[in-house]
Amino acid sequence: MVARCSTSSFLAAQELFRLNQAGQSIRVQLWALADQRAALRALGLPLQIVVRFVSLRLTGELEVLVTTLLNETIYPTAEFHELYHYRWGIETYYGDLKGRLDLENFSGLTAEAVRQDFHAAVLLCNLESLLTGPASQTLTDHRSQCKYPQQVNRADAFHALKTHVIEMLYSDAPAIAVVRKLQQLFLRNPVSVRKERIVPRRKPSSCRSYHFQRCVKKIVF
Repeated sequence: MVARCSTSSFLAAQELFRLNQAGQSIRVQLWALADQRAALRALGLPLQIVVRFVSLRLTGELEVLVTTLLNETIYPTAEFHELYHYRWGIETYYGDLKGRLDLENFSGLTAEAVRQDFHAAVLLCNLESLLTGPASQTLTDHRSQCKYPQQVNRADAFHALKTHVIEMLYSDAPAIAVVRKLQQLFLRNPVSVRKERIVPRRKPSSCRSYHFQRCVKKIVF
């Protein structure tokens, strides 16, 4: 297990943030809160665990991770820098579910409605990942023709699916014909990947964030 800590989380993490030094590794014993111990005993779970806190620096900012990978010989602190980047695909996946597909905007208030909305969103994400694969490979094969590598515009891909997913799954049209049509749409407006580009993040005000969520943000479904 590997998780990222906030600056106000565990005391050990707070201390590493205060030191502001990358490459640090400390082992800490964590105890369950007093009001949680009875429930843990009933479930046969331990009241304390030993974890490891490691610090690393990304683009100038210090990050502190907590992990159950305790052996520093097998899992050197320096390797957590690369491991941290593996989280990005997972984070963007949840970003698609909560952002582009607006997962939390449920169509009903019952448990069944929530389950249906959740599974429909996961299905659409899986279809998008599966169906954009050939288009992504085509863009990779033609990489030498472009100044920068290109990838499928995922916002456009979701909108294309929104229009054609019912046709592909339920209409009398051959599914392969609909897939070919989608492949052409996926290739129509690719985006360039410039890994060396760094855009400073600006924390928006509450008023600006509210305006974006209510008036500017475009939801796919």
